[in-house]
Amino acid sequence: MLNSSSDSINCADLVAENTHAINQLTDFLVALPAQVYRQTFGARKQHVIGKHVRHIIDHYMALLRTVDEQSPESLDYENRQREESLELDQHAACNRLLAIVSSLCQLMTARHRTSVLMRHVSDDHDRLVSTSIDRELVFLASHTVHHMAIIAMLAEQEGVEVSEEFGVHPSTLRHLQQLNMAKSA
Repeated sequence: MLNSSSDSINCADLVAENTHAINQLTDFLVALPAQVYRQTFGARKQHVIGKHVRHIIDHYMALLRTVDEQSPESLDYENRQREESLELDQHAACNRLLAIVSSLCQLMTARHRTSVLMRHVSDDHDRLVSTSIDRELVFLASHTVHHMAIIAMLAEQEGVEVSEEFGVHPSTLRHLQQLNMAKSA
């Protein structure tokens, strides 16, 4: 049974899950050939690894801007900054990802608002929805891994070797580990 007290929610675990994914991504990007980072894929040439990386960064930056104590704004994933230079320069993207890891680690020690309002647009209706930093960290971990899975598929099309755990959600990894343990028992 879940306890709703703030003691039961461990921000450190959520930050660790996000930083693990981001560190996997930066390790991958360091080894990725620059031309593959910027290469277009698909019939309409709209799929680009760099765009997926920039998209991941945009989402983290939206949350970090919101939790900044000097920012009274609501969380808004729709109106992101979309720095196109991060789509072209994987080293700049890596540096930004590492800065995000540092900022996420500060969430573990700093006092911050745990509840936030998030702007959501649906069918042209703009509304504010209550959420929490913890819930958004859960979302961002899944969102990041999802885009990493797409990045892996694109990179593999160009013959780039991708780790078996890259772009695989931690829950799937735990499930596979349990299956392996059951087979060997």
